[in-house]
Amino acid sequence: MVFFCLCVGVAHALPNSILGVLGVSNSPLDDEDLTEEFLAGAGWSDDGGLPGRWVPGVATDYLEEGYLMARPKIFGVETILVKATRRGEELEELQVTFADAGSFFGYYQQEKVPKNLSRKEAIAEMRRLMTIRQTEFKELYQDRLEKLEKELKKRSGKARGAQRGRTRALRAEMTEFQIDDRTVRLLSAPDRLLRLSIRKKGKIPGSWLDQSAEKVSTSERLRGLAQKAQRSENGDVILNEVPIVPQGYRPYCGLNTLTMVARYLGLNLDEDWLAVAGKFQNTGSAAGSDMMGIYKAVAKEAGFSMDRSRDYSHATVRRSLQAGMPVIVWRRWGQDRDRLHTRISRDVEDGGESKFPPLDFKTLPNAESPLHASVVVGFNDGRKEVLFLESWAGQTKPRRMLVAELDATAYYTFSFRP
Repeated sequence: MVFFCLCVGVAHALPNSILGVLGVSNSPLDDEDLTEEFLAGAGWSDDGGLPGRWVPGVATDYLEEGYLMARPKIFGVETILVKATRRGEELEELQVTFADAGSFFGYYQQEKVPKNLSRKEAIAEMRRLMTIRQTEFKELYQDRLEKLEKELKKRSGKARGAQRGRTRALRAEMTEFQIDDRTVRLLSAPDRLLRLSIRKKGKIPGSWLDQSAEKVSTSERLRGLAQKAQRSENGDVILNEVPIVPQGYRPYCGLNTLTMVARYLGLNLDEDWLAVAGKFQNTGSAAGSDMMGIYKAVAKEAGFSMDRSRDYSHATVRRSLQAGMPVIVWRRWGQDRDRLHTRISRDVEDGGESKFPPLDFKTLPNAESPLHASVVVGFNDGRKEVLFLESWAGQTKPRRMLVAELDATAYYTFSFRP
């Protein structure tokens, strides 16, 4: 199974857009070592702030994220992304990424292969170029890992093993260091992800489920989710609080839509770790990954179950949405239909009464069309439509599609339940 996940609006994606913007940001903090500011700076106090300019990321019921618009050094090592997580006004975690295969490889760029080659020659050339790229990432990863381990051991003097994640498939094995009043955890997933977590000294979460969600019973959580299903004057029944987690230029639509649902259900997961847990390869493709396993693991980590079906059942989807549970659908995608979805959705959003024309099934995407993942967050019985979100940048509002179209183009349906 291969995902041909679409990539739209890269310039506005997070964190990929940040990675792009950082290349031209010319921040005075670029290459500056901010280790001491991050370990003991004023940002950890109630009224303090972190250095530099920050832009907002994903926000949920529990946490808000922000990204530093600079590429400083931490522990003397170059970074690619720095994220701060706050719970209310309090800084809870600084997350520093030093190497990430998803951002490094992105989509496989076939346009780099000369056009005059035969199909066999083109495949051989693509493999040659990818091998070079894989070697480059491996060397970068290993160099930064060795530097980090050396500096952390020098500052801490000792280390111990730590882990996060109740579910085996999602469990992250890390190395924990105590440095003054901070607990620093090093996550090193070989040839995929190299990241530090910096927190105040004290108990570190053992589960990906947010501590606030863990404190309430399952029945209370279910009641809270059901209350999120809101009915609009135009007949829409919609979940308005599913966060957008843009995939940018990575082949991660299946992962980012899963991350969106995971965050909504209270899991503090991101697509980078899901790519590791899902056994993504460094090929610029989702081919060979364990997508089915990682979907099941996310539901289990959240304390729920998941039903997977090759058929689309609108009755099942309606029940899930009315219970406050989003539904992920893998579907066949076509540009003409996408443009129509956009046009109709924008008009209805602006108060118009546009409706989809009668469906011509011959014009729908077919088995040869790209496979894409979307999150269904609502329905309108009167208009016979579903409302859905994309993991594309800039798509912050739900879009519309005829139920009959989704029924005809859905490849897999993933419904979460108690």
